Amino acid sequence: MKELFAWRYACKMDRLRHGCFFEQMLREIAERDRWTSQQFLEFQNEQLRIIVRHAASYVPYYRKIFFEYGINPNSINSIEDLKLLPILEKEPVRTDPTSLLDERLNPQKLSVGHTSGTTGTPLVIYRDVLLDSTAVAYRAARWHCVGGMQRCINRSVSIGGQLVTSPWRTKPPFWVYNRRWNQLYMSSYHLSPRYLGYYVEKLREFKADYIEGYPSSLYSVAFYIIDKGLEPVPFKCCFTTAEMLFDYQRQAIKKAFCCRTYNQYGCGEQVVFAAECREGSMHLSPEVGIVEVVDDNDKPVPYGQQGNLICTSLINKVQPFIRYRIGDVGSLADGRCSCGSPLPILKSIEGRSEDVLITRDGRRIGRLDHVVYGIEGISLAQIIQEDYDRFCIRLVPSKEYNASTEKKVIENLATRVGKADIRVELVDEIERTSAGKFQAVICKLNRKLFAG
Repeated sequence: MKELFAWRYACKMDRLRHGCFFEQMLREIAERDRWTSQQFLEFQNEQLRIIVRHAASYVPYYRKIFFEYGINPNSINSIEDLKLLPILEKEPVRTDPTSLLDERLNPQKLSVGHTSGTTGTPLVIYRDVLLDSTAVAYRAARWHCVGGMQRCINRSVSIGGQLVTSPWRTKPPFWVYNRRWNQLYMSSYHLSPRYLGYYVEKLREFKADYIEGYPSSLYSVAFYIIDKGLEPVPFKCCFTTAEMLFDYQRQAIKKAFCCRTYNQYGCGEQVVFAAECREGSMHLSPEVGIVEVVDDNDKPVPYGQQGNLICTSLINKVQPFIRYRIGDVGSLADGRCSCGSPLPILKSIEGRSEDVLITRDGRRIGRLDHVVYGIEGISLAQIIQEDYDRFCIRLVPSKEYNASTEKKVIENLATRVGKADIRVELVDEIERTSAGKFQAVICKLNRKLFAG
């Protein structure tokens, strides 16, 4: 019965996302892959003029903004002019999402999604068939194809946030086979040691070409294989998305699955898209959106310097996001990649701005994977900041855990945050979000600041 539902769902998605718009967009992306950097810049400026005038004419929120700030939409002609516009925060989107909607559209005829953000109420995101098809086309052309994989043609495994079975199920199967897409979709809600043996057994039986999903989910399976001393489960490549991919996760995936990983970065608002090339660079797709990097005072920062990402979608006319504070911290690189692509490079992504640690003197600390990386005895870890000087490290221990494990973890965190009250809590498993994601860092203090 579940396979029948999966088939029907795939048929519906194929009609909505993989029809004529999808095929047309694939052709257009292939043509632009031969462009120069200057051509991409000219294209961005042209699309920016279109999206700004569209928003000023048909989107209530922006019509009000242009009036209140006394801005003539025709004065926004290039990326340089963007600084004339105010930054869009998440709160207006959260409180009145339809105010950012093209008023000519009927919300009941649009598909509705929700961001899985970790602060406040999830955002309501509206999409139409063209936007969905465009987003899927970029993922196919500039992510899956880089690894040599194609939808439906290559046999695949996905471990994501779809609820394929009850979270309280205690016996397999914890997955469903989608025959139309030649895909095995596995639950991310049952990745505990008592069930992971079933996952590994099914992966060996299914013999997929590639595996994709949340980094934390794939790492859970990979770590189990390594920790139990099992034979690797080989794939041709791995694709990760929706969460931070840490170095220790990448290395474990390579060892357990005998393949390299291609990471991807994007969001439900469709304001930015980046994917990893064969040389390991995260290439932005400039046709999807314009990315600015600003400091905490909203001033531009130089290439290579980290800051808050401000993004403007060039493909979303349904619910335009112009100069949108996406909530992530990262940096841009100057120059081109050795792979030869003219696409700009997203040098780093440090994670959600509200999910990095914040010190009493105002420093924000990300990339905390090295707190636990290389320490034996840890299956999974989560760092929770309860106050400026108070932290809890939740650990799921493995068989090598001992007293020195706890001591090393505390020392590693202390070197990054300074003198603080740090305690370790041993747990059997760490719960995931409603979307099936794992949060490696939870900064309760920063969420209060972010919400205020």
